[in-house]
Amino acid sequence: MSAGDNTKELSVRLSDDAKRVMYLAKEFLLNNDHVDVVSGTPSAVVATRAAETLVRLNYVTYEDIKTETIIVKGRRRTRLVLRLRKTENFKSLYDENVANRKKLQEANN
Repeated sequence: MSAGDNTKELSVRLSDDAKRVMYLAKEFLLNNDHVDVVSGTPSAVVATRAAETLVRLNYVTYEDIKTETIIVKGRRRTRLVLRLRKTENFKSLYDENVANRKKLQEANN
């Protein structure tokens, strides 16, 4: 969590896929206005793909995009931080998606 506000930090690993990151980001945003999607260099593609899809679907907007570099044991580590803010339509889109998922599950059973 970031200092001073109620922003959740979602760390993206190389083993994650964009769908999982999108799901977790939406779950965090149910109770928060922001989420920071954070990745290292190898997982930056997954983080940006998930964020771009959420923006395209109108769940979120970009509030800030930045990179941070730290030195750990003499080695430089770079991370990408994508701050996403939920839109006014977030809750209705989320509820609609949940209803559609339930219909699909019922149809498959």
